[in-house]
Amino acid sequence: MVYRKGDTMKANRISDATKILLLAATTIITCVIASLGMIGMRSAKELNKTAMAQMRDLNNSLKDSELKKYDGLEVTGSDVINCIKKYLGDYVSGETAPLYIYVKTKLTENTYTNGSQIKNIQNFTHTYYIKPTALFTGEVVKNENDVILGIRFTNK
Repeated sequence: MVYRKGDTMKANRISDATKILLLAATTIITCVIASLGMIGMRSAKELNKTAMAQMRDLNNSLKDSELKKYDGLEVTGSDVINCIKKYLGDYVSGETAPLYIYVKTKLTENTYTNGSQIKNIQNFTHTYYIKPTALFTGEVVKNENDVILGIRFTNK
């Protein structure tokens, strides 16, 4: 490129003060955007905690709903036997299930904590026998934290 006498080169004539103001404005805008992002992250974190707590409560509620159905329900002895098989049948002698089942018949009272007596509850000569046609009233036993500890069946 050849310059002639009288031609002037165009130069960026932004003053230093203008440059400083632009830098300051850019820095402020960047800080505002970053703080908005942090606020959004905190809100999302709190929302996530709340959602997880609600899902945990819902899951516990669904798990307990099968047990809660026995509260105040009138059932037959075969329903009681099936309940013992379902909730305690996988636990062998020496193990303790997370809940117990208490059964009070006209003749005996027994607390079942595992499936070791399942054979005996159907043997009418044994003290653990539960008459399949007998009527029982169920009651769910909870602790002070509303956690189900067991089910109590009382012969009518």
